[in-house]
Amino acid sequence: MKERATALMHIRSAGFLMVLGIVAGAFGAHALEGVLDERGMASFETASRYALLMGAALTGAWATGEHRGLAWVQCGAWLFSVSIFVLVADRYWSWGYSDVWGPVTPLGGILMIVGWLLWMIRFGKRG
Repeated sequence: MKERATALMHIRSAGFLMVLGIVAGAFGAHALEGVLDERGMASFETASRYALLMGAALTGAWATGEHRGLAWVQCGAWLFSVSIFVLVADRYWSWGYSDVWGPVTPLGGILMIVGWLLWMIRFGKRG
């Protein structure tokens, strides 16, 4: 029963990442054009794209039955994308959070890389 609950949590989180990527991408394309500068738009698009792609990749990887490393990817994807959204907002509204959220983005990237490496190394070695 615990394994099923864990699987549901991971799949739902991956699904929410995809929804975040779609909604943020549409919001950025329609509501933020002309509001953010070119750098801000590029960052917002990167965060949206990573959320969408990582959500889809996590869903597919989870379906293979090999789960090692995927929690790292999931955590990293959330940290990476959300931190970029916060940094873009901070640059626009001057909240003063860039010192806090700035280091979170590369941490999220590292977690994604390590997680995918763990998954790739383990993939196919079940038995």
